[in-house]
Amino acid sequence: MKIFQKYANYYDILYQDKDYKKECDFLEKIFEKYSKKRINSILDLGCGTGSHSLILAKRDYEVSGVDLSSQMINRARNKARDNKIKVNFIKGDIRKIDLEKEFDAVISMFAVISYQITNENILSVFQVANIHLTRGGLFIFDCWFGPAVLVQKPQGRFKILDRKSEKVIRFVTPVLDILNHTVDVQYKIIKISKNKILDEVEETHQMRFLFPQEIKHYLKRPALKFWKFVHLEN
Repeated sequence: MKIFQKYANYYDILYQDKDYKKECDFLEKIFEKYSKKRINSILDLGCGTGSHSLILAKRDYEVSGVDLSSQMINRARNKARDNKIKVNFIKGDIRKIDLEKEFDAVISMFAVISYQITNENILSVFQVANIHLTRGGLFIFDCWFGPAVLVQKPQGRFKILDRKSEKVIRFVTPVLDILNHTVDVQYKIIKISKNKILDEVEETHQMRFLFPQEIKHYLKRPALKFWKFVHLEN
């Protein structure tokens, strides 16, 4: 089953309280601390609706964003157009794409790497990041942190958002698979107006949680040119 189709229609609504600005501030701190040269160009792998890309572009970075979901990319392009921000949003598979261009930094935010549930897919995304980086460039990503997942255990939850005369309710039911390091995150979204259901969406997102030692193992493959792995906490 494909994901981020009808769910994409609610994505920015559901994450309107996510502090993208603060996350971009954190990225810039990483740029300043770990890059030996000024970061000018950024490739955003798994850019979604473009929230990180647009903020970074407003801060005078040259940004390209790639996402597999047509719905997410269309929303990103519309946001860029409406806000008169220049970002090159591209529909593509981050496991395979080759833009034939190098960037000073490659980012992959909001657990995009955790959507790569097989070893092969993780390595493919790392290879894509690898071929798009200038020498000495930075590859920055986040993921579900394995030790925290095992200690805290994913919990079911729900979220209610009021939008004028409508309510959007999201239910989340996680199913943990410790052996395979995955969680099936079952989403159900209901849009209600005047006690009438206007829309209903169900998607299951399979996520992988990762551990520092296995990330190091992947990044040290001979085909990759990553020199140093740094585990950061925001």
